[in-house]
Amino acid sequence: MKSLAANVTNRFNLVSANKVEKDQRQQIAFCRDYSEHYSHPLLVMSKDKLRENAQRFKAAMPRVRPHFAVKSNPHPDVLKIFQDESVCFEIASSAELDALIKLNCSMETVFYSNPIKCPSSIKYAASKGVNWYAVDSVEEVLKIASIKPNAKLYIRIEVSNEGSTWPLAGKFGANPQEIEDIITCCKELNMQLCGVTFHVGSQCNNLENWVSGIRSATALFNQLIQHGFEPELLNLGGGYPLQLTGQEPSIEEIGAVINKALESIPDHIQIMAEPGRFLVGSAGCLLSQVIGTASRNKHRWLYLDTGVYGGLLELSQNFPARIFCDRTGEQGEWTLGGPTCDAIDVMGKHKLPKNIQVEDKVYIPNMGAYSTSCSTDFNGFPAPVVSFVD
Repeated sequence: MKSLAANVTNRFNLVSANKVEKDQRQQIAFCRDYSEHYSHPLLVMSKDKLRENAQRFKAAMPRVRPHFAVKSNPHPDVLKIFQDESVCFEIASSAELDALIKLNCSMETVFYSNPIKCPSSIKYAASKGVNWYAVDSVEEVLKIASIKPNAKLYIRIEVSNEGSTWPLAGKFGANPQEIEDIITCCKELNMQLCGVTFHVGSQCNNLENWVSGIRSATALFNQLIQHGFEPELLNLGGGYPLQLTGQEPSIEEIGAVINKALESIPDHIQIMAEPGRFLVGSAGCLLSQVIGTASRNKHRWLYLDTGVYGGLLELSQNFPARIFCDRTGEQGEWTLGGPTCDAIDVMGKHKLPKNIQVEDKVYIPNMGAYSTSCSTDFNGFPAPVVSFVD
């Protein structure tokens, strides 16, 4: 299996920079129609791209049932498009559950994958018919058992997050001893421990993480069977990356490796995954405006009307986004700042034309995920408004 993943890794360079740039230009074209009458930050989403991404994911991994991670973009129109594409959903809160209730989603296919849930949220989800809940600690098992003793549990295990832009290991995931404790607890309480899940880390470029995760899940299935449980579910989690530079693996390359690894999983096991960024990221381009420039200690600063609090949080965490404008000319290095008075409202250094000016528009492709869902109106500056194009 390792050799297959290595071979796919060697083919990453077949995804040319030209393809990535073509996708970015297409996203920018959506935004330009809005720039003439600009009044506030805008996230322009392509409905066709959302549908295309859903179809690509399903085609790449036919055995894997996609459950959209609602947290990445909970806009009602996004959810409706995915519902129409026969995509299921994964939630992390009561508010996300409410969004699905409004869509009349079947609660049988809604999975509550937040490993730590407050008691009132569990009670509310149970009252609405949600059956599946993630756990990664004995404490969470005890909590759910006291509220919904007939719940179906899937245990989140610790796996490698090496090669991901934002590792999630450490905050979540049970280690081998904790897994044993959870199994013992479930046996004592007669809880249904029916599945296994893992997360390889957000924007993951390392295919071995999925391979090792599936291998660990297979071993845990055998362990569950030995303890009298009947496994029903393997949840591959999220982490499926956007192609931002041309060096990231495509969903088809990821699928080839996952499909091979899944050959060891019995047919009666339901396979699912929780794509978020892959499904919505490339469908959205953020339109913003320059509100000021400044020179500080011989460094040039560029200030936008949105920032860390207004949809660009991930840029402050080294998200490899590219920023474009309509001006041409020699490129220079700018430190990007947001409009608020907070010193953390800074998004790092970026290349833009040296002659960029106040009121120029800027376009930031691949911002359909974790932009509006992570934005606020702090300091009175509005969060980006979502607009849709076909």
